[in-house]
Amino acid sequence: MDIKEILQTKEGRISFLKGLIRLANADGIVDESEFAFYRQAAVALELGEEEILALEKVKSEGQEITLAFGTDREKMFFLIQAVQLCWVDNNYSEAEQKELRNICQQIDISEEALREVEEWAREGVEWNKRGEALLELH
Repeated sequence: MDIKEILQTKEGRISFLKGLIRLANADGIVDESEFAFYRQAAVALELGEEEILALEKVKSEGQEITLAFGTDREKMFFLIQAVQLCWVDNNYSEAEQKELRNICQQIDISEEALREVEEWAREGVEWNKRGEALLELH
């Protein structure tokens, strides 16, 4: 599914990226390579230079990052993408888990929904590991 079909408003797209930056900050630092990813994503989401500069300001100032999604679908899309991003390094850290719980409370996503997404992502990681093990078969 196309991200722009789900995140149809500029506010939703900005909140999506702000949420990912907030998660990246969970471990205390967003390095420049991480922020380069967010900048590229902002361009792909057709955000203007003004919005991109505002995202950089959010990252550098460490201010409280609030999110404003317009629909439940946008919220759940963010959550699914965020949990997958947390698992990219095969380590969904305690700090990331805590921050996602805080975000879910802020944007009114139930703990049950978060647990279901976490379990789905964990199953995907395990599925990928089994696939990698198949490479060793003759």
